[in-house]
Amino acid sequence: MTNLNNNELSARTNLHNFCNTVKAGLHSAVVSPRKRHALLVLLLLGAALCAAIYWPYHLPASLAGLMLVPAAFTYLCWAAVSAAAVGYVPGALEMQHNFARIGFTNSAGEAPYLVQKEKCGNAVILTYHCMGFPTSVWADKQLELESALNMLIASVKEGNDRRTVSLCCVPPEHVFDTIEWHERYILRNEDNKLILGRGLTGDVIIDIDKTPHILIGGNTGSGKSVLVQCLLWQAIQQADVVYVADFKGGVDFSYVWQEFAYIITEETKLLVLLNHLADTLEERKRLFKKVDAANIIEYREKSGDYMQRIVFACDEVAELLDKTGADKARKELLAQIEARLALIARQGRAFGIHLILATQRPDANILPGQIKNNMNIRICGRADTTLSTIIIGDGRAAEQIPHDAQGRFIMEDGTVFQAYYFNDDTISKW
Repeated sequence: MTNLNNNELSARTNLHNFCNTVKAGLHSAVVSPRKRHALLVLLLLGAALCAAIYWPYHLPASLAGLMLVPAAFTYLCWAAVSAAAVGYVPGALEMQHNFARIGFTNSAGEAPYLVQKEKCGNAVILTYHCMGFPTSVWADKQLELESALNMLIASVKEGNDRRTVSLCCVPPEHVFDTIEWHERYILRNEDNKLILGRGLTGDVIIDIDKTPHILIGGNTGSGKSVLVQCLLWQAIQQADVVYVADFKGGVDFSYVWQEFAYIITEETKLLVLLNHLADTLEERKRLFKKVDAANIIEYREKSGDYMQRIVFACDEVAELLDKTGADKARKELLAQIEARLALIARQGRAFGIHLILATQRPDANILPGQIKNNMNIRICGRADTTLSTIIIGDGRAAEQIPHDAQGRFIMEDGTVFQAYYFNDDTISKW
């Protein structure tokens, strides 16, 4: 079997794209009255043209039937072109050429072909027919694709037939403008949900019943402390008990926080607190077993007792757990603190005890694996490749978040969002 030359491959690709456009046109005619009317008008026009051209005015009656064959063939061709005209997405060929320009092609040199474009709020859903393009390839090439499309990609979804891929895209204008936090954003009736910030297509919301612990990374000035404060304030307003380990002299958690949260500034007191949380966890185990509850939601329903969630936050956990230069006594103290954090990370979810840990240290050895591996939500702000890799597993934070961006973050699953701007003025109003 010989390889196809470029001309043959190009011809087959174009034919394939034409057939896909015809299918898209027929589908559009079924679901859209406007498209259906357009196709009907084109088909009637084709019938009129064929009748005008092939009507046997001057032929004997015995030969008139012969004209039906070319008339039928012409009409079928017209119908196919009409369906393609209805199904063609304006700009599809140009978009395909742009993909080819950035090298986004399969091993045969074919670029994805746009077959559907839908408006959904401020987002645009682009559906492509393609072969040899798994979703991982689209994710790896996201920055190049955004440049080719001149849009930001919010999500990539594979179709049911594994030969179509849909991109949810939004125009880049004003997507990541700073938005000030407002109390109306708090989900007061859903204490298991917290808002991280504004994503490309709306608020990014996490469910701490499913993903109970949060790890946040970012360089100095990336906005991670503001994000931590915003999450804690939501927890406070949802009637959670909040503890904060602050070893930076009250820079991030000023005195106004002391009215709403327990602020710990000494390592010995922190160990006392963590021992208390460990005892609370064991006590909740006993209470849950008594009413046969698997988690805090079931316990509330079966017991009628509104058990409060507990949230513990540490804004610079790497600084806390760093044993470099520590004497024997301090190393033992830190080892006990580490063990308690690991216990909560492993078992806290069902019992409504949650961790929010933040760090700017690009050191994989500072945060123990038994803690890090149980931090279900990984978020990284502006960071170098090393810290980005430690937090979310690769260097996307270094690649996708500009060096001058504040409050912009990327999650482990690729979701990008702008954290709400939050400051102590919000707390002072209370």
